[in-house]
Amino acid sequence: MQRNIRLVREKFPEWLADANEQTAEVVRKGARRNIRNIDAYATGTMYESIEVTHSPGGLVFAVGSTAKYAPYVEFGARPHFPPLDAIREWCRVKGIPESAAYPIARAIARRGLPERPFLYPAFLEGMTRHAKAVQAAVTGGLKRLLA
Repeated sequence: MQRNIRLVREKFPEWLADANEQTAEVVRKGARRNIRNIDAYATGTMYESIEVTHSPGGLVFAVGSTAKYAPYVEFGARPHFPPLDAIREWCRVKGIPESAAYPIARAIARRGLPERPFLYPAFLEGMTRHAKAVQAAVTGGLKRLLA
C-alpha cells in the first residue's frame, strides 16, 4: 500500500502535466477557430502566432498570441489613428481598394475598435473540459500503475 501511495505521489505531476497539455491544445485550437469565426483572419499573422508555452515539468501552460495587435482584437481599442501601412495591407488582403485605407483609419480614430474576443472564449472552452481531462489522466495512470 505504501509503495502504491509513493508511486502515485511520484507520478501525479506527470499525469497532471499530460492533462494540462491536452487542455492547452484545446485552447490553442479554439483560439485559431475563433479567429476565423470572427473574421479576424486576414494575413494569417495572428492565427499563426497562437502558441503554447509551458514550465519545466509541464505543470503550468500558457496559450497566447505574439502578434502585436492581438490585444486590440481581443479587447478592442480606444480611438486612435492606426498605421496607414497596416490598414493598406489589410485592405489589399481583403480585396478592398487601398484608397479606403485613410477613411478606415479616420473611422478608427473617431470610434476606436470593438472587442472581438478569440482567446478568452477558447480558454473557457478548455476549462470546461479540463476537469474531465485531469480525471481521465489520473484514472488511466492509476490503472497502469496498479495493473
